Amino acid sequence: MSKKKIYLPVLLLSLFACMYVSCEATEETGKYDNWQARNEAFIDSLQQVYDAKTDPELLSVVDNRDKSQKIFYKKRISAGEEALSPYFTSKVTVFYRGMLINEEVFGKAPVPRYYTTLYNDLDVFDKNFTEDSPSVFDNPASFTVSSVISGWMEVLPWMKIGERWEIYIPWKSAYGSNGSGSIPGYSTLIFDILLEDFK
Repeated sequence: MSKKKIYLPVLLLSLFACMYVSCEATEETGKYDNWQARNEAFIDSLQQVYDAKTDPELLSVVDNRDKSQKIFYKKRISAGEEALSPYFTSKVTVFYRGMLINEEVFGKAPVPRYYTTLYNDLDVFDKNFTEDSPSVFDNPASFTVSSVISGWMEVLPWMKIGERWEIYIPWKSAYGSNGSGSIPGYSTLIFDILLEDFK
């Protein structure tokens, strides 16, 4: 038998193996595949829970800049009635952690579902505290309520000093279709916010 006849089956087998591997690699789904649809489905699922009143902790405010949008939230820590709330022109001091959605992680969340407690398994795009709660070693951020994204502008005036909220901001009330930095366009943002103070 000639060497050409021996090498031909080996060559063909190698070629088919390479084609199979390359086809298999292209079939994998990317982290941000169908990102807009997935983020809208997440907000729609919150709306369904809110409408059905199956989670009494889930509340909402309407985005006054786009009344078709609702920002959903849960109060993780509530303050007393005497606590004060900031105004649109107030400079607030907050601790926060911002995350992107991850349906696989959320499906494993314990009840009650505080998604922000799963921060170790989520894509955190910004934060100013690293543990479960801020410590004396963490530095809060300060900014004017009117200088942030619509979702924050809508919820901050409802918060009281000392409250900690979990906030779900639809992409239209966040960074829109363009995104910002490491945040892709069409991203629903989830924030864990603790309002320390305001002036």
